[in-house]
Amino acid sequence: MNDINILEYLGIFAFAASGAHVAIEEKFDLFGIYILATVTAMGGGVLRDIVTNVGIPLFFENYTTIPFIILGATIPVILRGKLKYNNMFVTIDAIGLSAFSVSSGIKALESDYNLMLFLFATSITGVGGGVLRDIITNRKPEIFKTDVYCIACILGSLLLWFLYPLLGTHVSQHISLIVIFLIRMICYMKKINLPVIHKN
Repeated sequence: MNDINILEYLGIFAFAASGAHVAIEEKFDLFGIYILATVTAMGGGVLRDIVTNVGIPLFFENYTTIPFIILGATIPVILRGKLKYNNMFVTIDAIGLSAFSVSSGIKALESDYNLMLFLFATSITGVGGGVLRDIITNRKPEIFKTDVYCIACILGSLLLWFLYPLLGTHVSQHISLIVIFLIRMICYMKKINLPVIHKN
Protein backbone atom coordinates (compact mmCIF):
# COMPACT_ATOMS: atom_id res chain seq x y z
CA MET A 1 0.00 0.00 0.00
CA ASN A 2 1.56 3.31 -1.09
CA ASP A 3 1.06 6.82 0.25
CA ILE A 4 -1.70 7.60 -2.28
CA ASN A 5 -3.69 4.53 -1.22
CA ILE A 6 -3.35 5.54 2.43
CA LEU A 7 -4.59 9.06 1.68
CA GLU A 8 -7.54 7.74 -0.31
CA TYR A 9 -8.59 5.29 2.39
CA LEU A 10 -8.22 8.00 5.03
CA GLY A 11 -10.43 10.30 2.96
CA ILE A 12 -13.01 7.57 2.37
CA PHE A 13 -13.16 6.76 6.08
CA ALA A 14 -13.41 10.42 7.09
CA PHE A 15 -16.08 11.38 4.56
CA ALA A 16 -18.11 8.24 5.29
CA ALA A 17 -18.06 9.26 8.95
CA SER A 18 -19.15 12.81 8.14
CA GLY A 19 -21.95 11.50 5.93
CA ALA A 20 -23.13 9.22 8.71
CA HIS A 21 -23.08 12.13 11.18
CA VAL A 22 -25.34 14.20 8.96
CA ALA A 23 -27.64 11.23 8.36
CA ILE A 24 -27.98 10.66 12.11
CA GLU A 25 -28.73 14.33 12.70
CA GLU A 26 -31.36 14.21 9.94
CA LYS A 27 -32.88 11.10 11.58
CA PHE A 28 -32.20 8.72 8.68
CA ASP A 29 -32.77 5.01 9.30
CA LEU A 30 -29.81 2.62 9.36
CA PHE A 31 -30.01 1.93 5.62
CA GLY A 32 -30.12 5.66 4.90
CA ILE A 33 -27.09 6.27 7.12
CA TYR A 34 -24.93 3.86 5.14
CA ILE A 35 -26.22 5.11 1.79
CA LEU A 36 -25.45 8.74 2.67
CA ALA A 37 -22.04 7.69 4.03
CA THR A 38 -21.28 5.98 0.70
CA VAL A 39 -22.44 8.96 -1.37
CA THR A 40 -20.34 11.33 0.74
CA ALA A 41 -17.26 9.13 0.62
CA MET A 42 -17.33 8.27 -3.08
CA GLY A 43 -19.44 10.98 -4.76
CA GLY A 44 -16.57 13.36 -5.49
CA GLY A 45 -14.41 10.68 -7.05
CA VAL A 46 -17.28 9.37 -9.17
CA LEU A 47 -18.04 12.89 -10.44
CA ARG A 48 -14.35 13.40 -11.24
CA ASP A 49 -14.12 10.14 -13.17
CA ILE A 50 -17.27 10.92 -15.18
CA VAL A 51 -16.14 14.42 -16.16
CA THR A 52 -12.55 13.39 -16.98
CA ASN A 53 -13.89 10.49 -19.07
CA VAL A 54 -11.82 7.71 -17.52
CA GLY A 55 -14.50 5.13 -18.23
CA ILE A 56 -16.29 3.28 -15.45
CA PRO A 57 -15.72 5.20 -12.18
CA LEU A 58 -13.06 3.50 -10.08
CA PHE A 59 -15.47 3.04 -7.16
CA PHE A 60 -17.38 0.41 -9.14
CA GLU A 61 -14.22 -1.56 -9.90
CA ASN A 62 -12.34 -1.29 -6.60
CA TYR A 63 -14.07 -3.10 -3.75
CA THR A 64 -11.27 -2.44 -1.27
CA THR A 65 -12.99 0.84 -0.37
CA ILE A 66 -16.09 -0.86 1.06
CA PRO A 67 -14.63 -1.84 4.48
CA PHE A 68 -13.48 1.76 5.04
CA ILE A 69 -16.95 3.08 4.19
CA ILE A 70 -18.60 0.60 6.55
CA LEU A 71 -16.14 1.36 9.35
CA GLY A 72 -16.42 5.11 8.86
CA ALA A 73 -20.21 4.96 8.94
CA THR A 74 -20.41 2.56 11.89
CA ILE A 75 -18.29 4.53 14.36
CA PRO A 76 -20.65 7.57 14.45
CA VAL A 77 -23.58 5.18 14.94
CA ILE A 78 -21.88 3.60 17.95
CA LEU A 79 -20.61 6.90 19.41
CA ARG A 80 -23.71 9.00 18.70
CA GLY A 81 -24.45 11.40 21.55
CA LYS A 82 -21.09 10.75 23.22
CA LEU A 83 -18.95 13.29 21.38
CA LYS A 84 -19.35 16.98 20.68
CA TYR A 85 -20.93 16.98 17.22
CA ASN A 86 -19.84 20.26 15.63
CA ASN A 87 -16.13 20.11 16.42
CA MET A 88 -15.82 16.42 15.57
CA PHE A 89 -17.78 16.81 12.34
CA VAL A 90 -15.60 19.70 11.12
CA THR A 91 -12.38 17.88 12.06
CA ILE A 92 -13.41 14.67 10.31
CA ASP A 93 -14.60 16.62 7.28
CA ALA A 94 -11.31 18.57 7.14
CA ILE A 95 -9.36 15.30 7.16
CA GLY A 96 -11.45 14.00 4.27
CA LEU A 97 -11.13 17.26 2.35
CA SER A 98 -7.34 17.36 2.63
CA ALA A 99 -6.79 13.64 1.98
CA PHE A 100 -9.01 13.49 -1.10
CA SER A 101 -7.70 16.76 -2.55
CA VAL A 102 -4.07 15.70 -2.26
CA SER A 103 -4.52 12.11 -3.46
CA SER A 104 -6.46 13.33 -6.49
CA GLY A 105 -3.86 16.04 -7.07
CA ILE A 106 -0.99 13.55 -7.16
CA LYS A 107 -2.86 11.40 -9.68
CA ALA A 108 -3.61 14.48 -11.80
CA LEU A 109 0.05 15.52 -11.77
CA GLU A 110 1.16 12.03 -12.75
CA SER A 111 -1.35 12.19 -15.63
CA ASP A 112 0.11 15.53 -16.81
CA TYR A 113 -3.13 17.47 -16.36
CA ASN A 114 -2.91 21.19 -17.09
CA LEU A 115 -3.48 23.58 -14.19
CA MET A 116 -7.19 24.14 -14.79
CA LEU A 117 -7.99 20.43 -15.06
CA PHE A 118 -5.74 19.74 -12.08
CA LEU A 119 -7.64 22.24 -9.91
CA PHE A 120 -10.96 20.87 -11.12
CA ALA A 121 -9.95 17.30 -10.27
CA THR A 122 -8.71 18.18 -6.79
CA SER A 123 -11.68 20.42 -6.00
CA ILE A 124 -14.45 18.12 -7.25
CA THR A 125 -12.88 15.16 -5.48
CA GLY A 126 -12.48 17.12 -2.26
CA VAL A 127 -15.89 18.78 -2.11
CA GLY A 128 -18.13 16.82 -4.51
CA GLY A 129 -19.23 14.17 -2.03
CA GLY A 130 -20.06 16.78 0.59
CA VAL A 131 -22.13 18.76 -1.91
CA LEU A 132 -24.12 15.66 -2.84
CA ARG A 133 -24.58 14.88 0.88
CA ASP A 134 -25.95 18.35 1.55
CA ILE A 135 -28.24 18.29 -1.50
CA ILE A 136 -29.72 14.94 -0.48
CA THR A 137 -30.38 16.21 3.06
CA ASN A 138 -31.76 19.52 1.76
CA ARG A 139 -28.99 21.59 3.34
CA LYS A 140 -27.14 24.55 1.91
CA PRO A 141 -23.86 23.05 0.62
CA GLU A 142 -20.87 23.86 2.83
CA ILE A 143 -18.88 25.30 -0.08
CA PHE A 144 -21.52 28.00 -0.62
CA LYS A 145 -21.55 29.13 2.99
CA THR A 146 -19.21 31.70 4.46
CA ASP A 147 -16.88 28.99 5.81
CA VAL A 148 -13.44 28.75 4.19
CA TYR A 149 -13.86 25.29 2.65
CA CYS A 150 -13.26 24.94 -1.08
CA ILE A 151 -10.78 27.84 -0.84
CA ALA A 152 -8.66 25.71 1.50
CA CYS A 153 -8.70 22.93 -1.10
CA ILE A 154 -7.72 25.29 -3.93
CA LEU A 155 -4.88 26.94 -1.98
CA GLY A 156 -3.45 23.61 -0.82
CA SER A 157 -3.75 22.17 -4.32
CA LEU A 158 -1.91 25.14 -5.83
CA LEU A 159 0.84 24.61 -3.28
CA LEU A 160 1.04 20.96 -4.36
CA TRP A 161 1.23 22.02 -8.02
CA PHE A 162 4.28 24.21 -7.36
CA LEU A 163 6.04 21.96 -4.81
CA TYR A 164 5.68 18.67 -6.69
CA PRO A 165 8.40 19.37 -9.32
CA LEU A 166 10.74 20.73 -6.64
CA LEU A 167 10.31 18.30 -3.75
CA GLY A 168 8.78 15.18 -5.27
CA THR A 169 5.67 13.27 -4.32
CA HIS A 170 6.31 12.32 -0.69
CA VAL A 171 7.27 15.72 0.73
CA SER A 172 4.92 17.85 -1.39
CA GLN A 173 1.85 15.75 -0.62
CA HIS A 174 2.42 15.85 3.13
CA ILE A 175 2.99 19.61 3.16
CA SER A 176 -0.15 20.19 1.08
CA LEU A 177 -2.19 17.81 3.24
CA ILE A 178 -1.24 19.68 6.40
CA VAL A 179 -1.82 23.09 4.82
CA ILE A 180 -5.35 22.25 3.64
CA PHE A 181 -6.25 20.78 7.02
CA LEU A 182 -4.81 23.72 8.97
CA ILE A 183 -6.46 26.37 6.77
CA ARG A 184 -9.83 24.69 7.21
CA MET A 185 -9.49 24.18 10.97
CA ILE A 186 -7.92 27.55 11.82
CA CYS A 187 -10.56 29.43 9.85
CA TYR A 188 -13.28 27.41 11.58
CA MET A 189 -11.86 27.90 15.09
CA LYS A 190 -11.10 31.60 14.58
CA LYS A 191 -14.39 32.16 12.73
CA ILE A 192 -12.57 33.54 9.68
CA ASN A 193 -15.17 33.65 6.92
CA LEU A 194 -15.55 34.94 3.41
CA PRO A 195 -17.76 38.04 3.13
CA VAL A 196 -21.44 37.67 2.33
CA ILE A 197 -22.86 40.10 -0.22
CA HIS A 198 -26.24 41.42 0.88
CA LYS A 199 -28.66 43.02 -1.53
CA ASN A 200 -29.51 46.62 -0.73
